[in-house]
Amino acid sequence: MKQSKSRLSWQAITLILWRQDAEAMNVWKRAGVGSSAPEVFCEAQTPEGLVQGVVIGGDRLNDAWDRDGELVVFTRKSTIVRLNGPELSTLTLSACPKAFEDVMMYNDTRSTARQHIDRMVLKSGLTFNMLGHEKASAIWMDHARRLGCTDPEAPEMPVPHQLVWLGSGLNRALALVIAGRWDGPHEGFNLYHPLTLFTDSSNVVAVEDPVASEVYPVEQVPA
Repeated sequence: MKQSKSRLSWQAITLILWRQDAEAMNVWKRAGVGSSAPEVFCEAQTPEGLVQGVVIGGDRLNDAWDRDGELVVFTRKSTIVRLNGPELSTLTLSACPKAFEDVMMYNDTRSTARQHIDRMVLKSGLTFNMLGHEKASAIWMDHARRLGCTDPEAPEMPVPHQLVWLGSGLNRALALVIAGRWDGPHEGFNLYHPLTLFTDSSNVVAVEDPVASEVYPVEQVPA
């Protein structure tokens, strides 16, 4: 069921606005955190007033944002601000997994079952980021054309959902399949033939031998 934008959390609205802001996305990429999308939200009281937004850069300490360092925040007002931890009256850093679900529910008219799977995929940040990645989205659009969809804005435009693991152990990556041998709407892409993947580190990876590269499905659904 479609969710009105007026009912979205401020965190979800901020993510939607961040996705539309090229400068803010570039700041996030330069931060080199490794995640597909920023996940830590910030509420800080500054001399100029309350700042609410998502952390897209700054100082790191022990693989986390340094509360006593500089934080770069994309605000819910679509501005980029730099905050210095010691100068803040209050500072709250928190995760909000539901924000990713809210983004998917916004403007979503698909079935409840499909929405459930979509939300699972979106939590990884993959679909969210892939659609804004020039190379990956172009590859996916070629697949869509082969399925007969030529309009990226059409309601029937397929969205990638085939989620796989690539590799194992500490080197294991989460990825979406965006090209390969298509076996039909129920089977999806064949995982025994060469594939092109979009990983959770925003890389497009060509896999010649999925078995040797340890590609296996997390969940396979129609595209």
